[in-house]
Amino acid sequence: MLTLIAVVSSAGGAGRSTVTAHLAAQLAHARTPVAVLELDAQNSIGALLGLRETCEQGVLSAGVAPDGWHTVLRDTPEGVPLLPAGRTDAKQLAALGDWLRGDAGGLRRQLDALGLPAGTRVFIDTQRLPDAIAQAAVVAADRVLGVVPVTTTGYVTQVDLMAACAGRVQMVPNLAASNSPLNNDLLHLIQARGGDAVVPVRIHRDDALGMAAAKGGSLARAADGSQAALDFIHLEAWLARATAPNGSGGQGDART
Repeated sequence: MLTLIAVVSSAGGAGRSTVTAHLAAQLAHARTPVAVLELDAQNSIGALLGLRETCEQGVLSAGVAPDGWHTVLRDTPEGVPLLPAGRTDAKQLAALGDWLRGDAGGLRRQLDALGLPAGTRVFIDTQRLPDAIAQAAVVAADRVLGVVPVTTTGYVTQVDLMAACAGRVQMVPNLAASNSPLNNDLLHLIQARGGDAVVPVRIHRDDALGMAAAKGGSLARAADGSQAALDFIHLEAWLARATAPNGSGGQGDART
């Protein structure tokens, strides 16, 4: 059985795609079956997973029906199978949102049809909540990871994130800066508000993320040993435990 993991946020620039790509790559590096479904029209995850060319066709492209997703499934240099978003438009996004709202089991059914190995963690990269497609992904997912930037905007929109996910979200603080008193204060406020729903790992602001992107690869390969790379190793270990059969994890446990 696949484990679906929606990656969401209520703040712009939170780093959903970055967290999705590097966490998926770290799982692949640890030899855990993993795949990514990109439902974000930015169509950027392919580059973060090492693809040199932009994916023109994908799950959000006109003419690609959900039962044809296997035709756009791509292997990536990072070893993470990717269903890219592809080029899209407002009409196509609206049609996909209508399908997801009208067929609650459709997303899992189409992913199951791809024949991915049993136990694969499928990350679903989304647009910013309250986007209709993101909301449908939250409903379909076994686990919801909310990316909360450690910024004023991240703290202010944290309430919206928690409400949109109806208590199922587990929040990952992103862009933490331990040398900034203001950033540390915001992190403490985010942790106090979220309580046990805040993951015990933070992703630090790190130049290595930009360096890895420039090299066209993940931290697991391009910047091993950096602070951010270490953060993703810890996040991968937490997620592997939390999504293991009979794993504990409090809010957002997989519904198996």
